[in-house]
Amino acid sequence: MYVFNILHGSNCLQRGSSTCGQGTISLEFLEQIPQIDTLVVPISGGGMIAGIAIAAKAINPAIRILAAEPKGADDAAQSKAAGRIIKLHEINTIADGLQAFLGDHTWPVVRDLVDDKITVEDFEIIKAMKLCFKILKIVIEPSGAIGLAAVLSETFQKNPTWKDCKHIGIVVSGGNVDMDVFWESLNK
Repeated sequence: MYVFNILHGSNCLQRGSSTCGQGTISLEFLEQIPQIDTLVVPISGGGMIAGIAIAAKAINPAIRILAAEPKGADDAAQSKAAGRIIKLHEINTIADGLQAFLGDHTWPVVRDLVDDKITVEDFEIIKAMKLCFKILKIVIEPSGAIGLAAVLSETFQKNPTWKDCKHIGIVVSGGNVDMDVFWESLNK
């Protein structure tokens, strides 16, 4: 809580926010792999990425925070580009856990501490889900696969801005997937 109060003058626990708890994700990453220079985090309402960004930047101000988002629900990418919260009129993505909009409490943190954003297509998310299943033998939901999809994407691989990302931590979370949809996705 101390880090959050210093950086953004707010007591997230009094607001009932889980942002403080989600910040411990970056603490765990950096404790286990201190040389991480980039964290790739799914973004939706902004709570998780806000917590991660605040805690990570308090430990290592040079660390890069990259928001990963589906192209069919790219309100955060549009908001970063516009410098204000953008609400979409239509959402179309298999990543149903990433369909919330940025909030008034999370937007300032995302605006100030998230260094960049990357959007990916649903087929790239499915590709990442397949890879996790085939190589790692774990089932992850589309929303949890988006960070891996972002790093594997041609957009990331060919962008000179990200060429010097040597030690990347990717938040991969959630196994809440309809198994019929999952098996269907594997066969695409």
